[in-house]
Amino acid sequence: MKKLTFWKFSTTVAFLFSLSACSNSSAPDELDDGSSTTTPTSTSSTKSSSSGATKTKSSASNANQAACDALKEVLAAPSGFAIEKVTDSSWTLSWDYTRNDNRPEEGFEIQVLDMDAESPEWEHEGNSNADVTIYKLEGAKKAGKYYRVAAYDKCATSKESNRMQIKSNGYGDAETTTPKTDIPTDVAIVRVAPSVWELSWKYSETTDNPNRKFVIQTSKLKNFKWTGVKSSDGKDQFIDGNVRHYYIQGRDKIETYYRMAVVNSGDTSAFTEAIQLTPDIAYRDYMALNVPEPSTKYSYLYTIGIEANNDTATRYDETVTQVVATFTVDNNFISKYIVESEYTDTVYYEVRWFNSLENYNYYKGNCEGKKKNEKCDSCYWSETFPYQEPSVSKRFDVRADFADAAKTTSVFKSCAASTGFSEANHEKLFDPDTSASHKAEWSRILQNEFNMSLCLQSYLSDICGYYAQFRIVWKDNTNGKGKGETDWSEWSAPISLDGATRVCSPE
Repeated sequence: MKKLTFWKFSTTVAFLFSLSACSNSSAPDELDDGSSTTTPTSTSSTKSSSSGATKTKSSASNANQAACDALKEVLAAPSGFAIEKVTDSSWTLSWDYTRNDNRPEEGFEIQVLDMDAESPEWEHEGNSNADVTIYKLEGAKKAGKYYRVAAYDKCATSKESNRMQIKSNGYGDAETTTPKTDIPTDVAIVRVAPSVWELSWKYSETTDNPNRKFVIQTSKLKNFKWTGVKSSDGKDQFIDGNVRHYYIQGRDKIETYYRMAVVNSGDTSAFTEAIQLTPDIAYRDYMALNVPEPSTKYSYLYTIGIEANNDTATRYDETVTQVVATFTVDNNFISKYIVESEYTDTVYYEVRWFNSLENYNYYKGNCEGKKKNEKCDSCYWSETFPYQEPSVSKRFDVRADFADAAKTTSVFKSCAASTGFSEANHEKLFDPDTSASHKAEWSRILQNEFNMSLCLQSYLSDICGYYAQFRIVWKDNTNGKGKGETDWSEWSAPISLDGATRVCSPE
């Protein structure tokens, strides 16, 4: 009998020993959705509970064990574990996770510690799938218990996150230690092109660490589903430890939240407070689209009679019959930093002309066909000019522009027909004949030429009713040449051409 009892005791000891020897092997664990995953027992003192606990299995193949033993990459640990009360019997558990792409997690294990238990030990509470950094905890009698989370794959479980306790009022209270790694500070966003922003930060850690990286995460909602920014190959992108900026490209990023942390040899610091990319983020100071300030550079007009000189050897003396008003940008030139930016496609000035100061902002009709010789009431048209030559002119030319509605003749010919002006008669003014008949003809020719001058002057004076406004236009190349986003400065205050030319204010 004693011999039988000894055999039973020996068998029991051998069985317990076999469980202890297999504590780091893996076994399938049934998830909430009914599927299974291979979940190893935590490398901490996690104890499997009888209901839903993590199970172990000692029959893993030698090949699988060898593959696990050969792994050199660290399974990243969760951080920023937090508990948010939803109701008196439900909570949302959330955490941050920066995946090691060379050793991705297969899921997360939520662990619980009840200090009031007979033998308090960390036990299995539940699981979430890979990339799911949120878990819904439900049930009564949760107050007083501690919770934490760890990542796992088929070979091992990561270090655990910080722990949190659900207090008697149902709210979580952090039980964390001082972070080992300083987090980035002074995280800010500035605009550097129409659809490009620079995310910058400072980092106070002076000790050089060749394994240090920065990780940036984004979320459309401030506290839900954070994901790492991706590189061109679709993997999570890590920023080198000596870099302090990251460029955000694309209008689709507006309203997105950003946060960042430091990764040192697989350990991730706490994340910074989230910062949002909003439409009103200003340009970097020296790349701002300031409103240009134009002024009249010069203007000239030749309508002082028809005779330009007294050279009778020339049969038909001609006068320059045009008016020109030229404006130059004197202040707020386009910055060289914009011109030389790697993100700039084109940048230039734009001017718009109109002649109804009261109505132009309310009705913007089409002025095509009315740019030169007809007033364009309550509408405007725009013209561009290069930043290298920041000046633009408006001119009326009576020999080139049309006057009548049908546009069948020039202003010059129209005025000649209405005044009786003839270029062929002009040389008669220099005929030496002093007879009365010649003097009468001279008087008629002079009157016709005077009337011709007034007719041309009345047409050219139409320029006096126009106004001009100026702005800067900047197109970036983030979507490819000619396909980038465009941004503009505000328009300058309207400038009247009245007084800018001698035809408006004769000298």
